[in-house]
Amino acid sequence: MTDDWQFDDPRNAASLTTSFVLDGAPILRVYHDYDGGWQFHGSPNDPATEDVARVVSLDSVVTRDPAIAQLHDLPFGWRAIRNSTDSPWVREKNNPFPTYEENGYYLDDAVWLSKFRDDLDPPSEETRDNLSVGEYVKLLFRFAAEDAERDDHETERMWVLITDLDDDGYYVGTVENDPHHSDKLKCGDTISFHPLHVMAVLEEDA
Repeated sequence: MTDDWQFDDPRNAASLTTSFVLDGAPILRVYHDYDGGWQFHGSPNDPATEDVARVVSLDSVVTRDPAIAQLHDLPFGWRAIRNSTDSPWVREKNNPFPTYEENGYYLDDAVWLSKFRDDLDPPSEETRDNLSVGEYVKLLFRFAAEDAERDDHETERMWVLITDLDDDGYYVGTVENDPHHSDKLKCGDTISFHPLHVMAVLEEDA
């Protein structure tokens, strides 16, 4: 066990790896999924199919390879890769969602934010995970840096029409109105978003 546990996740957090890694292959690719899960894989030549997928504790992975601890602050939706155990980790964004640096805004995690605000009540996970093309959803657009202190008039709730699902199963949609406090986004713009971003679904009139 490590002496200084730096991960936000507990030591026994369930993580995905493969039988290749458990049989001694070096961990060369680490994914921190957008929903918070961890994946640890070896060479791209050893794909993580259902037959070889294994669930292990996060602590057991760090114990196997202490260099994994360097990735304790890897953001959700990012990955880290290296060529060998002697090479440094290279971090890169691994999701299609907007960021403040790239787009001038980002999408708040409505489910996480609802834990701290009583005016947010996102739909159930089942509803959020099974939306269809043609449905309207309301998202939280924040026009400030992800790590900036929150202030008034920097977050807007706007409707988005779902137009597609991408190859990774994320939603794609068009913004249906213009923001009041920013020119970084306009009606008709296309964005990608995760079920965790959905704060409301427009209900059809009976």
